[in-house]
Amino acid sequence: MSRRRAFTLIELLVVISVIALLMAILMPALQKAKKLGQSAVCKAHLRQWGTVFYMYATDNDDKFWEDGPMPGNRGHVVWLPMLASLYGNVDEFRLCPSAAKPNTPPGIGTTFKQWDVWIYPGHGFIDEEQRNYGSYGTNLWINSVEITQGWMGQPERQWKTLQSKYAAEIPMIGDCVWFGSNPKSLNDISPPASSGAVPPSEDFYEQMNPESPQWGYDMGRFCINRHSRGINMTFMDGSTQKVVLTNLWGLKWHKEYKPVHDIEIPWLP
Repeated sequence: MSRRRAFTLIELLVVISVIALLMAILMPALQKAKKLGQSAVCKAHLRQWGTVFYMYATDNDDKFWEDGPMPGNRGHVVWLPMLASLYGNVDEFRLCPSAAKPNTPPGIGTTFKQWDVWIYPGHGFIDEEQRNYGSYGTNLWINSVEITQGWMGQPERQWKTLQSKYAAEIPMIGDCVWFGSNPKSLNDISPPASSGAVPPSEDFYEQMNPESPQWGYDMGRFCINRHSRGINMTFMDGSTQKVVLTNLWGLKWHKEYKPVHDIEIPWLP
């Protein structure tokens, strides 16, 4: 009579150990590949936003839209709902794949969660409540605004148009925890004093109640470790690239901005 062969317990344990070892080796590589893929899609989305920005400015004598406090307490005219009404396909690229999940409760976003501002009456995006979320934000200094009061109030610093010799250094839009921000120089005496400062921690926004966040740290809204020590941004010259977080302070955010290099971010891995 022939004997039937079967795996012994030891053989099964060896096979399981080998599989576990291979998984341990492969998982980091798969995670890295996934993150690289998400970053590539993010850059494609931001290039599309750059195209939309150019389309708007081209149709408007090279000027960007107005953004700021509006008369009659009507909230702000802001880029996303306004451009959505002009270029209907923006829903396809309003979210970075790395930050597509909603925050809970809705409000300011985090490194890996989208922002949603429908709860803020002061930011009433006209009648476009369904278009009040995303994971990208604009450099609010590019806008055309003439007011001298309010949350910006410095029209002399606004770029206003596409025409600038610093175009390759001027951010237009990038990964962000809010719909926009207007960073100031580190030594800027204008309030808030923390506007150009480095966020205190990597999980700065994760620790906050989204409905009542800390509104200082304007640079901090862009200084998020979303794509391996950096974020993706589209510049006024039309280029889209990854910006390492320590290089954010070396860009030309507004007309009077003083770039600073060799910034240290203690919590950046």
